[in-house]
Amino acid sequence: MKKFNIYCTMMVCLLVLSSCSEDYLDKDMRNNVSNQQLEDLASSSPEAALLLAGGLEGGNNFFLNDFNTAGNGNIHDDFGHMAVNLGTDLMSNDMVQTLSHWFVSYYNYTGRVETSIRTDMVWKFYYKIINNMNQTLVLIPEATTDPELKYMRGRLLAMRGFAYFHLIRIYANGEVGIPLYTGLESSDIDQSRVPKETVKAQILADLTAAHTALTGYSRPDKVSINKNVVAGFLARYYLEYGPYNLAATYAAEARSGYAPMSSSQLMDGFNKISNPEWMWGADLNTVTSTYYASFFSHIGNLNPGYAGLLGAYKAVDRRIYDNIAATDARKQWFAAASNPFGLPQYANVKFIDDTDFEGDYVFMRAAEMYLIEAEAKALSNDEVGARQALFNLVSTRNPSYTLSTNSGTALLDEIRFHRKLELWGEGFAFFDMKRLNKALDRTYTGSNHASFGYFDYPAGSQKFNFQIPLGEINANPALGEQNPF
Repeated sequence: MKKFNIYCTMMVCLLVLSSCSEDYLDKDMRNNVSNQQLEDLASSSPEAALLLAGGLEGGNNFFLNDFNTAGNGNIHDDFGHMAVNLGTDLMSNDMVQTLSHWFVSYYNYTGRVETSIRTDMVWKFYYKIINNMNQTLVLIPEATTDPELKYMRGRLLAMRGFAYFHLIRIYANGEVGIPLYTGLESSDIDQSRVPKETVKAQILADLTAAHTALTGYSRPDKVSINKNVVAGFLARYYLEYGPYNLAATYAAEARSGYAPMSSSQLMDGFNKISNPEWMWGADLNTVTSTYYASFFSHIGNLNPGYAGLLGAYKAVDRRIYDNIAATDARKQWFAAASNPFGLPQYANVKFIDDTDFEGDYVFMRAAEMYLIEAEAKALSNDEVGARQALFNLVSTRNPSYTLSTNSGTALLDEIRFHRKLELWGEGFAFFDMKRLNKALDRTYTGSNHASFGYFDYPAGSQKFNFQIPLGEINANPALGEQNPF
């Protein structure tokens, strides 16, 4: 927090304010400062102004990977975006939790109910990002021609679109959406559940504007969002909502300059932002580490932490494991029946932190973009292009893999299987289950799911939508209807 106070002091001097309190973010305080003074502040020190955006990217203020983001106390499954990624993965078919411990409320679907502090955390976390982005966007005139201000505005818009994209997929109920906040004035605030299509339009507007604004931006590190990352956001958006040809186009753009990692790097523990395939992530260190309340503590079965020490192992669904080719290096991400680690079969060794709780977090990498491109091309009737995009990735994982001859549903099934495998544990499984209208099916013959998560829900179940937190329902009468239990 020392860095915040230094920059805060700078802002005091520039704005001639009398206090270093966060009260200077309030709208009333801003009303006493001219637009020109605000623009001068942002122009004089863009990165200092960016620090106002407490959710930006996970950089100096590392909000994306902070602990206790919702302020609910000593909750060790609340550590930002990676906590949501892990929690939602545990709501899918693809991940198994072997001990009833932290994160079990996702696995057994109790975390989605209105009284749970987990839905409270998810809601507050992404809306806090949105609020922080809005607080800082007012510093930058929309029509600015200053390149640094344009880049800053692009990064802020990208993060706002990123947050709304997660919220709408978690909380929308059919065409009923979520509250929409695009600024600080009353005209920019709608506390009701605006239509889902309205939120989607805002996400697309934010990401498209960000993509344009970041043209020419050369970022200092992979923590910062650049045009490639925004292209990746757009690829995700269009794969979710169409048109699919745009998903393929943006995916190809996003991965430009990022090649698939080598077979040895596949086994590096997924903890190094320096990995050449990583496009965006959090660079953890002794200051930003959240120790036991962290991703690797909960997923690293060979690490000190809740998974490795207590045996709250995270494992792959056996249907995935049993269908991995013997020559595919990714089969080594999961323990065989007999393994040197002493782990139960199917336990993951994909994620290993070889530091003292300072393993980096991956938010986006090139492999995802190859898979989006392949699926989107298949959905756009470009099966030749889809097969080639898939081959370009899978052949780096399995030297025996040959160009697919599948077509139609069989080709899509092949692509989606590799998506399940490649992106296991990275926060995509639950959203794909919803996107593809699949059922939760854990009670199949031979299932390796734990008894406390041993149940099924049909495709399209209301259980796949989180309820809005009760605290928000009580505080905001404009919300209207709650999502079904």
